[in-house]
Amino acid sequence: MIRLENIVKKYGDNIVLDNFSLELSRGERLAIMGESGCGKTTLLRIIAGLTEADGGEISRNGDISYMFQEPRLLPWKTAEENVCAVLGKKNFPLAQRYLSLVGLADANKKYPRELSGGMAQRVAFARFLAFAEETGADILLLDEPFSALDSETEAQMLNILLDFAADKTVILVTHDDDTAQKLGGMVVKM
Repeated sequence: MIRLENIVKKYGDNIVLDNFSLELSRGERLAIMGESGCGKTTLLRIIAGLTEADGGEISRNGDISYMFQEPRLLPWKTAEENVCAVLGKKNFPLAQRYLSLVGLADANKKYPRELSGGMAQRVAFARFLAFAEETGADILLLDEPFSALDSETEAQMLNILLDFAADKTVILVTHDDDTAQKLGGMVVKM
């Protein structure tokens, strides 16, 4: 489903990825860990096709849903409208279902300026899940999706992800050993 072979990525003289190889089959899970600036996000962006590698080969088979490190909410849209913004149709029932699932049913009409950082991150998570459902994405890429959440809320969101992704390939970037272990599957330390 995902195969990276000798991936190289550099920014000027700084080599971020040097002959990095990895293979994941459908339904496998991978946690990527490492110090800031070691190439975790770059690797995720290469897998998603958002950044081009300087060398090596990549192949992937499947549709992707990507959750960025920051919420990236549109400030002029409500939480519900932000979820719908990535959907093919303005599917408000789907948006409301996922906002409810992440504990934000009563915040669906709030604008980003009215949300805490953790709430904004949960809106982004709801958007990510709704997009994955609508498109049938079977590759889920998450870049530190729970970094603004307290440990109890993070555990709840991780359980939602695990239930949602039962048969999907998941690659999650995290700094948290506990999250990496709960995700299950492989852990790559960069």
